[in-house]
Amino acid sequence: MEKDQLAHLEQRIHHLITVTRAVSNDPHEELLKIIHRPGWTTPAEVALVTNAVDHLIKQTESLNEARTNLLDGARAVG
Repeated sequence: MEKDQLAHLEQRIHHLITVTRAVSNDPHEELLKIIHRPGWTTPAEVALVTNAVDHLIKQTESLNEARTNLLDGARAVG
């Protein structure tokens, strides 16, 4: 691997670390407070938020699997 390729990969890994930290510090705990407010929302809005939460769960599970696969693959290299 050439030095400029390695430098570019290192830059991308640092960026990955930065965006991963941003995801780790998410505001979803606030949702637990919001949904218990009296008169919070209509049944349609509950369905919308439920679908969004389900989608975020799937995406997060996929991200965790991709991280595991990336590290396993990197460790397996000579």
